[in-house]
Amino acid sequence: MNPWTRALPPTGTLRVGVGVIGLAYLVLGIAGFALVGSDMGYDPSRTVWLFGASGLLNIGHTGVGALGLAATHTESTLRAFGWLSFFAFTGLFAYSILAVTLSALGNLANVHVANACLYGVTAVLGLLISVVPTRGSAATGHAT
Repeated sequence: MNPWTRALPPTGTLRVGVGVIGLAYLVLGIAGFALVGSDMGYDPSRTVWLFGASGLLNIGHTGVGALGLAATHTESTLRAFGWLSFFAFTGLFAYSILAVTLSALGNLANVHVANACLYGVTAVLGLLISVVPTRGSAATGHAT
C-alpha cells in the first residue's frame, strides 16, 4: 500500500464532518424559531446563545442543516454540499462583516460578530470538504 494513501482520511470522516455541520445549523435554526420567532431587522436582544437570530437567518440555518444531513449519503453529495457551503458562506461572511461594521440600518438579518465568525469558519470547512482527497476515492484534478 502506498504510504500516501494511508495518510488520506476515509470518506466516513467527511460524512461525520458534514453531519456535524448540518446538525449544528439545524439546531441553531430550530432554536432560533423557538426562542426568537420570525422578526426581522437589527435587535441586539434577539440572540440564540452568541448568534444573532431573525426569521431570515432561522430559515437559512434550518435549510443548511437539512441539506447537510441529506448530503451525508454519497461522496458526490458531500462534495456538492462543500462547494455550495463554501460559496454561500463566503457571501454571508462578507455581508456579515459589512453589516456589523458599517451601520445597524443595513443589518436586516440581525447578524452579530459571532455570526460572521461562524460563517467564515463554515466557508473554510466547505472548501476543505470539497478539495480534500479521501482514501478509496478516484483521484480528481490535475495534480496527480
